[in-house]
Amino acid sequence: MDWNKEGVPHKGWSRVGVEDIAESSYDGEPIEYERCEMCGQEKIRFVHIMRHPEYPHELRVGCICAEKMSDDYVNPRRAEDSLKRRALRRKNFDKTKWTYNSQKRTYSKKYKGEYITIMQSRYGNWGIFFAGNRIWNWEGRKICTKEEAERLAFAVFEEYHTTQEERDLRFWRKQMERERASFLDQD
Repeated sequence: MDWNKEGVPHKGWSRVGVEDIAESSYDGEPIEYERCEMCGQEKIRFVHIMRHPEYPHELRVGCICAEKMSDDYVNPRRAEDSLKRRALRRKNFDKTKWTYNSQKRTYSKKYKGEYITIMQSRYGNWGIFFAGNRIWNWEGRKICTKEEAERLAFAVFEEYHTTQEERDLRFWRKQMERERASFLDQD
C-alpha cells in the first residue's frame, strides 16, 4: 500500500477528523468496513482522516497508521476511544424501549434518569422533545418519519444532556450572580 508507495510522505500528517462508519447503521445490520489507505488493513471501523501539506489527497486510515503518520501516539487513540464510548452509549440507548402515551400521542423513553419524547405533528412531520428543547428540524431537514425521530433522538440526547453536577454548578453560579447583583444594588 502507500507505506511503500513513492511520493507518499510517512510523517508530518495532521488528523482532520475521525469517523465511526457504523454510526448510521442499525443494530444487527452488517457494517461496511473500510480498508486503511496506508497499510491495507481491512475492516477499519473507526476511520482517521489524514491530511499532509505536500500530498494532494486526504487518506482514510486506521488508528495505528494515524499515530505513525502524525507522530502523535496519544490523540488518535483518544479520539477513537471517545467514538467507541459513544457507540456503547448508543447501544444502551437503543436497548431502552419507547413507551406510547395514547392520551398525548407521544412516545417516550427514560435514559440516564431523563425522559426524551418524540411525537408526530398535525402536519405529519416528527419532533423530539428533550431538556426544554423542541426540535422539529435536524441539520436543516425536517424529521419525516418515526424511525428517523427514534434514530435522531440519541444525537439530541448527546447534544443537550448535562450531568447533575453541571446543572448544580449552573444553579450555584446563578445564585452567586443574584447575590452579587443584590449586594451591588444596596450601595
